[in-house]
Amino acid sequence: MEHPLLVSASNSFKSMAEKKISISENSSLERSKISKWVYIFQREFATVNPALVDVVGTDEATTCIGIAIRNCKSGMISVAHMDFPSVVDMGLSQMLSLVADDDSDALLDV
Repeated sequence: MEHPLLVSASNSFKSMAEKKISISENSSLERSKISKWVYIFQREFATVNPALVDVVGTDEATTCIGIAIRNCKSGMISVAHMDFPSVVDMGLSQMLSLVADDDSDALLDV
């Protein structure tokens, strides 16, 4: 994994403090407003249209990595929970091909 933008984004990400978000049963946030969820389990990835999904994510990546890629123009988001180095290159290629919309100059948040 030597892609310069991904390495740079990874280094920036490592310098940020961890932020945990949870919504409990007793939360004041109305659950009906957040009704469309996509949860990514270990060894899965999903690319979603934000017009169709409210929340997408993964958790408990203790020895794995979780990665999210967002196309700044279209808003398309791809999230993965990867656990083996052998799947990272192929997984990233699949994620990028789905989120970039055939635009090699697409601005992506990682």
